[in-house]
Parts: sequence; structure tokens; C-alpha cells
Amino acid sequence: LDLNSNLITGTIDDSYCSVNLIIKNNLMTGKIPECFTCHFSDTFFKSNFDENSFDNYDTIGTCKTIPKLKYLNQTFWKQNKIVTEPVLSLIGQNIGYSESDIVSDIQFNYILKSNSIIISYSFYTPNRIIHEISFKSTGQKFTLTPDPYPPLLSSITSNNHILVFKGLYYSYDITEITITIGDKSCDVIDSTFYQISCTLTTYPNQLNNVSGTIKVDQLQTTFNLNLDNNDGNEVFNNYTSCPDNCNGYICNYNTGICECPKDWTGENCFTPNHYVSSITPTYEDGGLVTMNGWFGDIHQNLKVTIGNQECKIDTISSNTITCNIGAGTGKKDVIFYQNGITWKSFNFFVYQSKQQTCLNNCIDTNHGICNTSNGICKCKSGWTGFDCSSPSNNNNNNGNTNSTVNPDGSTTINNYQTAYNILIISLLELDINSDTVKQYPLQNNWNITSKDKKGSNVTFTQILNETECQIVLSIQEIENDIQYSFAGLEFKLDKGSIKLSVSIHNYKYQSPLNTLQLQMISNVSETTSNDCNSKSASTSTSILDNQTLNYISINKDNKILYGRFINRAISDGHTTLITTSLVSNQNESVTIGINIPHCKTSCYIDPDFSVIISPDFKSNCNNKSKKYIIPVAIVVSCIGVAAIVVITYFIYKRKQQKIFEKKIITLSSLNNK
Repeated sequence: LDLNSNLITGTIDDSYCSVNLIIKNNLMTGKIPECFTCHFSDTFFKSNFDENSFDNYDTIGTCKTIPKLKYLNQTFWKQNKIVTEPVLSLIGQNIGYSESDIVSDIQFNYILKSNSIIISYSFYTPNRIIHEISFKSTGQKFTLTPDPYPPLLSSITSNNHILVFKGLYYSYDITEITITIGDKSCDVIDSTFYQISCTLTTYPNQLNNVSGTIKVDQLQTTFNLNLDNNDGNEVFNNYTSCPDNCNGYICNYNTGICECPKDWTGENCFTPNHYVSSITPTYEDGGLVTMNGWFGDIHQNLKVTIGNQECKIDTISSNTITCNIGAGTGKKDVIFYQNGITWKSFNFFVYQSKQQTCLNNCIDTNHGICNTSNGICKCKSGWTGFDCSSPSNNNNNNGNTNSTVNPDGSTTINNYQTAYNILIISLLELDINSDTVKQYPLQNNWNITSKDKKGSNVTFTQILNETECQIVLSIQEIENDIQYSFAGLEFKLDKGSIKLSVSIHNYKYQSPLNTLQLQMISNVSETTSNDCNSKSASTSTSILDNQTLNYISINKDNKILYGRFINRAISDGHTTLITTSLVSNQNESVTIGINIPHCKTSCYIDPDFSVIISPDFKSNCNNKSKKYIIPVAIVVSCIGVAAIVVITYFIYKRKQQKIFEKKIITLSSLNNK
């Protein structure tokens, strides 16, 4: 606000502290607020108030500066569009009127609000660095970090009801600090980044092993200490500590050992307990690989290995890593090493083939054409099914197929006298060696949470026993042919198909190396069928790791149940490749294990099933007609053979008679001579 040379009279109050004020060469009097005079060692700034009649113009005041480093959302023009992004900002009270007044390893670019908000447009990655920031005009120095961490305790001392806490990640703003000892409040009187002083006016009733909390800007740390009241003049500190106070997590005060949450490890819970939850692989000729998961912000001696190749790091953050890998084929182990900790997952990476194969190659080009980009058959007119093997007229006229979603979460598909069943039976937690460490039975534990009037779209849920993990199962009967999309893949769902969607939420793993396997069974019920379509049950599978789609099938009585399994899942919001394992395969039953990566918040999978009619299926089995056809065929054939024999004999006899007559004539001629 530039008001210089306007003959203005009057005084300035504190309400102008948020304005970069220029009022030289006026008639103003009184005192200049200390928010300005504390910067008067900067003569250029002081000149903004020159040529007036202020009482304290030649006095340098004292700034009560309370700075913080924070991320603030700012909207601005970037790359030809308006964006809103968090930017690193220095905020607080009495932080000055010029970005050039700040000395720091952070480059501040713009004053958003004078004396209270100065922002930096420089790229900044959270890295747990503690920054030293000083102001040239006031000579003050501060220690700050923008990365939020719970307050750390290293010691507590006390004298005459004044407790002194020493550690890290405190604040210069005493209004955002709360300390309680037992059920009593300790009133904060002074605070810096490294130390807090508070007054414990009243002692709690319990003096030994008293629990306490220290909260700084909503981040909290607990502690225990022993208080010796004596005459009220001395309190002897017997604080039982863990290393670095466990980074704000749980300290076992009996042992002094940190109890770290699952994402952290180490003696002080500073080391990220990293894992990979999803991978976007590359094709067989190699390229860029994206890994999502939890990697923390400390990456000492980072190395990622896929198979026997090192994946060269391109970019890294706390949740995403990109790296480049060479050419290869098939499934590969993934090893992720950093901070002295090795994470490994067997067969987690699968090189993708650019040429996808279709089920049974769509029979032949008369039946369908294979889309080699996604492995899906496009059937020609007159054919249907995943492999275009079934005549459309058989399936279009098939009015005897109906589906039932059962209360136990299973689905039954009935067709004529054949009944197919689909059911999810268990969830397994597997260790690094694929051994089962935990198994949860799922069948008969479902609760119906929603259901449409027709009963063809049902949602079930269940909470795993003694956990907070929720599993959601949605079963939908497709009433009309539709196009469907999941995890970036589009495909067709035929009328009468059964679509299953399964999501797993907030599963707590026993180890970050562990993964999940969801097991499901497809089988055919025993039926009595003596008609022309009667045929024993048989099963087959088409499971290839480098293909987009895998299949199982159960064939009975010339009807086929197909199960289609997409080799993709959505893990913690990211698309990732998964594999399907054949657990067991019997004449009338197939058990499939869908292998799910280490997902922290949620995993989604999406198989589907359909029954189609075999080309050998006969829609009309009339046993009397069949018996009639065989005898008639035999009689007609016999009559035909007899006729041929008679005619042949007659011709042969006639021929022989002519030969005989000829011989008679010849002999008669000789005798006459």
C-alpha cells in the first residue's frame, strides 16, 4: 500500500501489520507498530516510514516471530492450464515483507500475504530434512521442517514445577502444543523446535509410572515418567525411553523397545518396512516398469532386481517407483532392497506377450477371428461362446437355462437336467514360500446387504473372524449382451452370463512379504440323464501366465460351463497383473486359486462364467425314432444287396448261355463239313 507524499495525518495501528506499507513524506505521528520496527535494521525497509513525526522511528523493535513450514494448495497457470497443487510455504507471524530477507536452502519466490505467507515454487520432495531458516533484518534463526512427524522425546527434566522436554519436531507456536501428565495439564510457557517448557501447577494423585501425552499440531506422542513430589521444589526425572521415542509410535516402557506399526521397522521405527502392491510390467522386449506400494522416504543402497536382471531406477517416491528392465519372458521373482531390508515376491513379475492368443484359436476362421491385442474372439454370424465353438441357434433357442443366487453366496446355473455350481470357498494368506500361514473359510459366512427384485443382482459381505477385514461379493446375472470394462480391458458379456466381483478391504498381513489367494470351486451336480445328450463330465483348463485371459471349462451332457479369469486386479487403486493357479482338477470339479498381491487398503478381482451348448448337443431326443432309423437302414441295405446279387446272377447266367449256344453252333458247322 503506497501512500507516500499525501500529507496524511494520524497514527498507524497493528491492523496494518499484514500490509507492506509505504508512507514516507507524510504528517503522521505516534508509534510505529513493532511488527515494522523489528525489521528496521534493514535501512531500505525503514525508509518506507521516513519523513514523518513518529516517536520511535529511530528505535529497532523486537519481533515475536512464529514461523512454520507447511504445504498450501495454490491455484496457478501451468503448462497452458489452470492447476491446483500444494506448494511449500513459510507461514506464521512476523516473518517479514521481502523474500530476499530470508536465508535458507529453500528458495522462496513470492509473498502471498505480507508478514505471514511466503511461498516457494521450487520442486520439493518430502525427505525428512530439517531446514535452518534465518531472517537478515532481525538476525533470528529457526529450525523447521514441512514434513509432519510426531514429536520425539529424548529427555524430561523438572525444577520447581517447571518441566522441560527435549527432543525434535516441536513448534514455535505454543498455542498448538498440549501436554498432559496423568489427568493434569502442563501449561506451555515457551517452545522451540527442540525444546518445550511447561508449568505443572498441580501434581496428579499417582506419582510413579505416570502416563503422559505431548501433542503438537494434532500429532501425539505418549510417555511414562516417575514424579517425586517431596516439598514441591524438585521433581527427579526417571523417564523410561525408547530410541528416538519410536518416531512417535508405541514404546514398551518396561523393555525400552519400540513396537512399530506394520509400515515401519527398526529399533526406532524410522526405517520403512517396504513392499510392492502392484506392478505394471513391460513386454518381452523390455522397457519401463512401474511399481506401486510403500517405500518410505529413505532409500539407502536401493536396488530392484527382476529375475536375474537389475531394474535401473528412473524415478522414486514414497509410493511409486519406475525402473527400466531388459528383455525376457515368463514369470520372474522380484527383489526390492533398501535400508538393509530385503523384500521378495516369487513370480510377481510377468513379461507380457504383444501377441495374445485366443481360447482354442476361435476354432477356425469360419467360426471367429482372434483379436491378438487382447486375446478375445470375435465370433462370426451363427457362432457364439468364448471360442466361437457353439452354434448360435442352439443357444438362442435354449430357454431352459436359469440361474439362482443362493443365500450361502454360491450360484447355480441350471440347463435342462444339468446343474453347474460356482462358489468361493476360502481366503488364504501365503508366505514367501507359498505356504499357508492363515486360512479363512468363506462359504456359509455371507450376509446379504443388497438384492434386486428379480434376485439376479445380489451383494454379500462378511468380516473375517477376529479381524477388521471386509470382503464384498457381488453376483450379477447379465440380462442382455453388454460391453464391460475392468482394469483397462474391455470385453463382451453375453446374455445369461454370471459376473462375479470380489473386493477385499483392510487385510492385516502377518508379514509384508505375504500375499493372498482367493480360492473358488466350479463343479457340476450329479444328474440322471439317459437321453441322447448323456455324457460323462470332463474338465479342461487354459492357464497361461503371459496371456490376458485364462479359462476353465466343465463339459457334461453336451453343455459346457466356461469360467473366464482376467489376469488383472486393482490393488490399492492401481491396475496390476495377477496369476491364476490350478489347485485341483477332477472329473466334475475345478478349484482355482486367484493369486492377489500384497494390497494394503483394497483389492478387486472380476471373473465371469457362462454356460453354452456344445455343437454336439441335440435339442430333440426321440428314442423311438432312433430305434426305427436303425432297423430301416439295415432292411433297406439288405434288400439292396439281394437285388444286386439276383441281377448279377441273371446277367452271368445269360452270358454263359450265349457262350454255350455259340459253342453248339460251331460244333454243328464242323460236323456238316
